[in-house]
Amino acid sequence: MKIGSQSAVIDRVFGPEKALSTLKSAGFETVDFSVENEARLNLQSKAMEKYFTDLGKYAQDIGIEIGQTHAPFYSPEKHLERNDEIIELQKRAIAATGYLGSKYIIIHPLRTKERVFNEDYERTKDINFKYYNALIPTLKEYGVYLAVENMFAWDAIGKCMCPTTCTTAEEMAMYIDELGERFVACLDIGHVNLIHQKEFEHVNYSHMIKTLGKRLKVLHVHDNDGVSDEHLPPFAGNINWKLVMNCLKDAGYTGNLSLEADNFMTLIKPELFEKAEKIMFATAKRLYDLIN
Repeated sequence: MKIGSQSAVIDRVFGPEKALSTLKSAGFETVDFSVENEARLNLQSKAMEKYFTDLGKYAQDIGIEIGQTHAPFYSPEKHLERNDEIIELQKRAIAATGYLGSKYIIIHPLRTKERVFNEDYERTKDINFKYYNALIPTLKEYGVYLAVENMFAWDAIGKCMCPTTCTTAEEMAMYIDELGERFVACLDIGHVNLIHQKEFEHVNYSHMIKTLGKRLKVLHVHDNDGVSDEHLPPFAGNINWKLVMNCLKDAGYTGNLSLEADNFMTLIKPELFEKAEKIMFATAKRLYDLIN
């Protein structure tokens, strides 16, 4: 198991090479690399291949693994408006992941505006299966696995976060099993902590980790107050991290421990990024020590 973090915030300020070298200097061994920049994905094909291949070589040369990537994601309205264009962008994000030398790309499942709780379930499933199936040839071509992430929505009536597409481990497992060998699970630890509704008590760490089982290959590790999706470093919210780590250990999880807590980095002056990343690494190391 390697300890990782996101590249996104540092990349936006200083570029990807500086993001990789800063994470390496802070102690991280692996990175969740953002491939969300549409301008990079829209480079001419050969230029895009060279761009991401060179970045992958740079990461290898400085001794940091690109363990997973995060694809672009959009609001339900924007995605449905730009569906065909976005499918092509996701194919390019998968190609970029392959050029970087990474095995896993996290691509959010889609939801309609109406998909809160179990409303609009079948239509959302149909939309997602068309979306994900369109990406399978590209996944196979570049040797990449697509990680489906557990999500949440906003309940305008209850004024709180609520279940939506793939909030439950059962729905995630169904997607992964029906879509086939190129699909795995990304468990977002913070998202689990946002779901408290009656009849969704099974959205908890023990049940979800056990249910996902060997499908679980990557993590998004961050904390929150149980109300807002704050993306804080571990131990800055109210998640029971000892419980989470024990569940992962009991399940035999063998993937990386990768932070998705870059909201913290947005509060930091750029000249202090490396110091801030060292604090992030220290929190991740506490988790690592719990599971090891």
